[in-house]
Formats: sequence, structure tokens, C-alpha cells
Amino acid sequence: MRMALVVLLLLSSGAAARAGDASQPTPSTGRLEVPEPAYDAGKVDRGVTIRHAFVLKNVGTADLSVDAKPG
Repeated sequence: MRMALVVLLLLSSGAAARAGDASQPTPSTGRLEVPEPAYDAGKVDRGVTIRHAFVLKNVGTADLSVDAKPG
């Protein structure tokens, strides 16, 4: 789960960095929208498996590829 959060943060920070460079024309790209970027599972006992599905939406104008692996 931590790996998924790290991947989402990296993708978000990369998109924010590109959004700040308005001097060049924007090519058709996929753009990731994550309505719920963080999930708090609360207190979890040792040995308990937590599962949570994050909704990822491509709001860009081209295909989007996300290569996330379970952590």
C-alpha cells in the first residue's frame, strides 16, 4: 500500500512540474486525476491485510499508462 502511495505521489508531482511550464505548447497527453489521493486505514493489528482500491481517472487527451506494482 505504501508503494502505491509513493507511485501516486510521484505521478502527481511530475504532473504538477509539467503544469508550471506554460511557455511551450502542450502536446496531447494523458493526465491522471485521483479524487482520493490518500487513504487512512486507522489502527491495524499486526498480521492483518488491508486492501483499498484507489480510483484513477485519465482526464487528458491521450492514453495514460500507469505501471504500479503492489508493495
